[in-house]
Amino acid sequence: MTRTIPIAALLLAASQAHAEPTEWTLDLGHAHVGWEINHMGLSRTVGRFNSFDGTFLIDEAAPENSQITFTVDAASVDSNHQQRDDHLRHADYLNAAEAPKITFASTDILMLTPTSGKLTGDLTLRGQTAPVTLDFTMVRDRTYPDFIPNYEEVRVVGFEASGEILRLDHGMDFIAFLDSPTGLSVDLDLHFDLVQCAGATDANIPCTWGR
Repeated sequence: MTRTIPIAALLLAASQAHAEPTEWTLDLGHAHVGWEINHMGLSRTVGRFNSFDGTFLIDEAAPENSQITFTVDAASVDSNHQQRDDHLRHADYLNAAEAPKITFASTDILMLTPTSGKLTGDLTLRGQTAPVTLDFTMVRDRTYPDFIPNYEEVRVVGFEASGEILRLDHGMDFIAFLDSPTGLSVDLDLHFDLVQCAGATDANIPCTWGR
């Protein structure tokens, strides 16, 4: 006996397969762009960037069609040490005066499980571009509860991602001395929430925090 598939189901599947990506908003109040680097083989130096934003066009039916861009203000580097941060902004490292923006633009998204995968893109740092791949995991997909004021029950998805940058790929070749205190690879540590803000009011906290 031949099984008949309802036309409505076929139309729904087709619409999902060709759905346009939906724009999500980065909740700047719940986002962290961190880095970690070797320090002479001793305890590793850690820091973060304090100013950044991104555009997230997510296709849930076909994640590989999603488009992600991210911009970081190089001068916002923060390792909790003013003299070190001033040096990191210097031409020896980030060269923030000449290249104030660090940018990332996705080129490929590969889902390995329903909630994890690899995000590859072009990273431009100090004006030089090289590919980088991040391992990412979706931590949770939920709706904010109605009892939290000004959260409006918007849908929110939490992510964590990690990866490695080779600083020589971006012309960052400063070495103070043999066994320099600055390693050649930089580990990235990202935590962020994305929220669906379509229809949200101006009072919505996760959609407008820091904007």
